Amino acid sequence: MKLIIVIGMHEHQDQLDKLFKESGIPIFSKVDVKGFKSGNKQADLSNWFGGGTDPNLSIMFFAFVPKQNAESILEKVKGFNSEENRIAPLHAFQLPVEKIV
Repeated sequence: MKLIIVIGMHEHQDQLDKLFKESGIPIFSKVDVKGFKSGNKQADLSNWFGGGTDPNLSIMFFAFVPKQNAESILEKVKGFNSEENRIAPLHAFQLPVEKIV
């Protein structure tokens, strides 16, 4: 079992819905997120949120899924990000789930 987290700009919500469903993940959660940039540079995350001090509206999707569905959504996120030169690409994370109660 894996925990999948995908974060993107709020404008990507419809595309994220589609990516999750195409990956065989019909049940997932969404959370609105306000992203801020502190001014400190983070080389790997330079395009995470825009510059300035105003918050940027993002959305976070997450789901607990079997390994094969986790691999599918991560591949679809890679494909989405490579379709064009995106200023704000999706960010996806896979975490192991050791126990569920």
